[in-house]
Amino acid sequence: MRPRKIIAMVMTFLMMLSLLPSLVFAAAAPEGELGGQLKIKGTAAVGSELSADYEKVTPEGLTDDYVTFSWSRKVGDQLTEVGTEKTYKLVDEDLGNKIELKITGKAEMGITGELKVNTVEIVATPEEAPEEATELREEGQEAAPAEEAPVQEIAAEDTPAEGSQTDENTQPAQDVAEDTQTEEVIDIGADEPTDSSADVMQPADGQDTENSADNSQSEITTDDSVINIGTEGYLEVPENGQAEAANQGASAESPAKQEPVYTAEIVTENTAEDGTAVLDFGTVNAGFTQENANSSMTKNVTVKNTGNSTLNFKEISPEHFMVKDLGSLAAGESVDAWVMPREGTAVGEYSDTITYETEEGVKVSFIAKLTVAEQKQDDTNTDQQPAEKPAAPETTPEVTPEVTPEVTPEVTPEVTPEVTPEVTPEVTPEVTPEVTPEVTPEITPAPSFTTDISEVKFDSKEAGYKEAPAAVTINVSNTGNVKLTGIAVSVSGNEFTVSAPSASELEANANQSVSFTVAPAVGLAAGTYTQTVSIKTDQTDYLNIPVSFTVTEAAAKLTAVGKVSDISLANGVEKSAAGLQLPSTVKITTNKGDMNASVKWDVKGSAYNQNSTEAQKFSVKGTVALPDGVTNPDNLSLVVSVNVTVSRGSIVSDAGNNSITGISSDGNYTTETKITFTAVGAGMDIENPIKGDVRYQPLNWEVLEARSWDGAPYSATFRMGKNGNYTLTVTYNQQQFDGSNWVNTGTQDTKQVNFTVNAAPNQTLTPAADKTDANQKNAVKTGDNTPILPFVIILIVAIVLIAGILVYRNKKK
Repeated sequence: MRPRKIIAMVMTFLMMLSLLPSLVFAAAAPEGELGGQLKIKGTAAVGSELSADYEKVTPEGLTDDYVTFSWSRKVGDQLTEVGTEKTYKLVDEDLGNKIELKITGKAEMGITGELKVNTVEIVATPEEAPEEATELREEGQEAAPAEEAPVQEIAAEDTPAEGSQTDENTQPAQDVAEDTQTEEVIDIGADEPTDSSADVMQPADGQDTENSADNSQSEITTDDSVINIGTEGYLEVPENGQAEAANQGASAESPAKQEPVYTAEIVTENTAEDGTAVLDFGTVNAGFTQENANSSMTKNVTVKNTGNSTLNFKEISPEHFMVKDLGSLAAGESVDAWVMPREGTAVGEYSDTITYETEEGVKVSFIAKLTVAEQKQDDTNTDQQPAEKPAAPETTPEVTPEVTPEVTPEVTPEVTPEVTPEVTPEVTPEVTPEVTPEVTPEITPAPSFTTDISEVKFDSKEAGYKEAPAAVTINVSNTGNVKLTGIAVSVSGNEFTVSAPSASELEANANQSVSFTVAPAVGLAAGTYTQTVSIKTDQTDYLNIPVSFTVTEAAAKLTAVGKVSDISLANGVEKSAAGLQLPSTVKITTNKGDMNASVKWDVKGSAYNQNSTEAQKFSVKGTVALPDGVTNPDNLSLVVSVNVTVSRGSIVSDAGNNSITGISSDGNYTTETKITFTAVGAGMDIENPIKGDVRYQPLNWEVLEARSWDGAPYSATFRMGKNGNYTLTVTYNQQQFDGSNWVNTGTQDTKQVNFTVNAAPNQTLTPAADKTDANQKNAVKTGDNTPILPFVIILIVAIVLIAGILVYRNKKK
């Protein structure tokens, strides 16, 4: 092969290699704020997989590499994140709820903003699911924009925004901008430092930040200590403005905290006319129990938390009914509570209002109705014979057919209706019924008596008592038909005394009685005494009445209740007696020595907040239960109290609370405006830090050029020399307290504010000498950063070689 051909082939190869960058730069990378309509693909049924659909999302060319994903289960107004991939598989917990998809643009890839979309309600099977998984919106409506916190406008002359970091060494932005003579105002993008800064503005779009910084000229003037950082070039502001999100700055603010709402409702099987819930248990007999009741003695009410915060229900104990205590009930949660009448409820009609009350002040009530009737007696007696009816005179004895009608019984007029003729079927017409003459019965003596008390039980006394219980009077009544004489009373032992009867005789059927008294003796030792009081008359035998009396051991008397030592705990322990390490007993003092008495603590009534990370000091009250045999004759208070101190836990500040104040995306700024802003780092206000605390310290800021802070205050004042769209970026360092110092963790966070600067009134815009045509478009920015210089060198070498070959050939000719 000839050398010329070899050289020609080499030149061709080099020429093709030099053209490779044109292929790389052909495709434009997406850039700008998320817009359009986001959709969810898939079937809204348990077990199905959902995925994000970008078909109608702008900017065009968007792929998974440019956004982050967040899938959340939506229960009412509450969101719980369940996935961060592009796809999400529905599980049983999603049934009956909606799923929200949120995509957020990656700022480092040139994409800002976020889009949200909800699914329809998730069903159990694919057959039940609608064809469209995305929740329908009105025609033409785009995906819901991200919720953003409002950003407060603050001009250079205004005071700092409320909530910005200030202390006694930090001067407000207004003072920095106007009052101090040593103010440093940074003019960015101006050609020359002038008082009016009437220069053509340098927009952010189309100008590489590094090149801008390399070509800039810095000059510090003596006028107002203004630092002018200018550039020689001029670039056109894009027709559609900077593609950064107009509300980017607002996203740096924390979302408004939702106010807690405490409400509840109660539902039963019936409702009164005024809307009150009612439980009607009907009628039961006195002495009912769960086993012998004639109907179901347990009914349910449903209590639902209709607010957005947890409700903590107090314990209740109605008089005539037993109910279930509810404890805590989360927002949207409901519970069925049983209700039943108390056994032993007396005869009567009851309509009780039962109220559940929470520690947050919520009250819900229902009415429980019950009728307790007298026990019905069974009057059926199969052994009792029916009363005998007297035979009427008209009764005709049963006669056989042979009896002639002429026979008539001869009955005298003296026969009473009680006399029944004894007639048998065999009676002939000649039989005359026997008539019994009227007889007066003879009275038989029947002596008897009764007492109004059948048993006597005296109240107990403590050993060493000086006075016997009050005597009991017993009355004797004559219940017989004869006079009672020789009435006498006696007792079987010496532990009781009886008095003589008030009379020794008692007439029959007399409206009077004979009485006597019985009482225990004084000075009996500890023990139980049972005796018999006997009553006798000349006409009757003894009637015995049992009497009893108990003498108890001398009880210990309470003289003092001990105190409980203070308790110190770490933060986050359970809100219970065990979690707070409260003692189960407390020391008491009696006249018989020291003892331990159990105590019931009112933990729910304490001010302890288990979810707080702050240090807490509070007290817990308790009630002492005296042991058996200990009395409290002096009515000493049985309420005790213990002081509890809970140290605070580590504070881990959220990067979402980092913010930039003093500058707003919708602010009105010109080339003469001095813009003062402050970077607020989350957790920078932590006082007395402890090991494990986390904060975010502002590190540097950048508008075309980067500048750093050495320490507080983290604020700066600048002025833009050219009109256009700009972005202020602040970088924060995450720091953790190691017990003695704040140490960088290596994690950083950035916050941005997009703002527009207009030309000052009457300002003359003079373009730089190398200004491009006003209508010229900027080159398309791509996502490829391949260095082009090597390819340019190869192209130049190829051109030189080709030129050398041509010169060589011409010389040979």
